[in-house]
Amino acid sequence: MDTRFSTNRTPSYWINWDNVLQNMASVEISLNTLNYLVGKDNIKGLAKTLFTKQPELLQAIPILLASREEDIDVLAFNQNGEMYSYDVDFSKPDLSKLDNYIKFMDESGLFNFLQNDLKMSLVDYVYGVQAGLDTNGRKNRSGTQNEIILERNLKDITFNDSNLKYKTQATGKWIKKNWDITVPEVLQKGKKGGRRYDGAVLNKAQRSVTIIETNFYGDGGSKLKAVAGEFSSLYETSLRDAHDVKFVWISDGPGWLKAKNPMREAFDVIPVIINLQMVKNGFLKEIVNMSNDKIHSLSAYYQF
Repeated sequence: MDTRFSTNRTPSYWINWDNVLQNMASVEISLNTLNYLVGKDNIKGLAKTLFTKQPELLQAIPILLASREEDIDVLAFNQNGEMYSYDVDFSKPDLSKLDNYIKFMDESGLFNFLQNDLKMSLVDYVYGVQAGLDTNGRKNRSGTQNEIILERNLKDITFNDSNLKYKTQATGKWIKKNWDITVPEVLQKGKKGGRRYDGAVLNKAQRSVTIIETNFYGDGGSKLKAVAGEFSSLYETSLRDAHDVKFVWISDGPGWLKAKNPMREAFDVIPVIINLQMVKNGFLKEIVNMSNDKIHSLSAYYQF
């Protein structure tokens, strides 16, 4: 608890530039054509003419509104103040509904923005939009950061050691096929096939495999209690009695300060729970080279 890292965010966490560039590639030509509308006085009339000639340009409109959604349901009000709805599907432009597209772009403020406020090309503008939208992916990248950190550490502990091999995202089926060691097949609710472990290390001299799960929690909450229970159950019901299989849970982050009890309970079940500082200090490599009997005896020394 005293040696936890405050973050797992490497610089690559903040934005995925490859995603930004890839998303731009599909709309860049259309955006250059739509630049024709920027600053025009009769923008609605010109837009109607342009879309009639090139209806595929409508596919680029959602990104101008910072939206990944392409088939959009719209709530509107008629002149009497009565509510009604209509649909604009930009993924499959329908010229018979062109008036709806024009109405939507007008009432969303897009035409006013293009006519009076935009001071750069649409390509430059959408680069900024794409970069902003990519920040929504940071939640998913937090898990990816753990995988990146784990793989770097696994590379480090197996480097220049012909006795050790590692695999990330390893399943029991893959381990049996490639390393001929049986890891109990564990099914995950809502997922097909057996459990995919974050990492595995083969010790050829011992003919053993170390199964690794890793996570990081910046905040507290019920998730921490759930994951502590999940890994305790995984070890107790499936991995504890597996021949030549060791289990390591690497967890870290400020969130555990608010979830000491679930972690303490996990220590009563799982012999090896370590944090990133302990990995840095060589604990993981030492564990990979320990016998299973020695690892089971470790739990007697753990104090919270």
